[in-house]
Amino acid sequence: MFCNIVARREKSWVVYRDTQVMALLDRYPLTTGHTLIVPIRHYESMFDIPYPLLRRVISLAKRLCITYERALKIQGVSIDVLNHRLKTPAYRHFHLAVVPRYDINDKRDPANVKPSQTFPRESDANLDRILAIIRRVVANS
Repeated sequence: MFCNIVARREKSWVVYRDTQVMALLDRYPLTTGHTLIVPIRHYESMFDIPYPLLRRVISLAKRLCITYERALKIQGVSIDVLNHRLKTPAYRHFHLAVVPRYDINDKRDPANVKPSQTFPRESDANLDRILAIIRRVVANS
């Protein structure tokens, strides 16, 4: 799945892209602005990604957090890497999730989500709206 997104064969809502990494809004977000950071080159998991590239991913995560604090008024963030070789093959591409936190009592707050919980796909229109908000703040920075 991520290889198709990186190759631009699948629609995505790209927040950031350079020659080594890209960040895109998650289609099935826990919260507004839930973003996935993936390397352009395929690495299956945390075990495979080279340290310099991992540092670049983490650096981008911090930049997104600062941007989202201004753009989306987040109160905190959860950073997760939940991939491994036991995962479904379609998801075997290293990715780091930046999950904005707004209200600790919200059922979608990362601290409250149960492993079996799933959330509906976000509408294209709403993903477009969120991306526009983020891009406006970035453009005015």
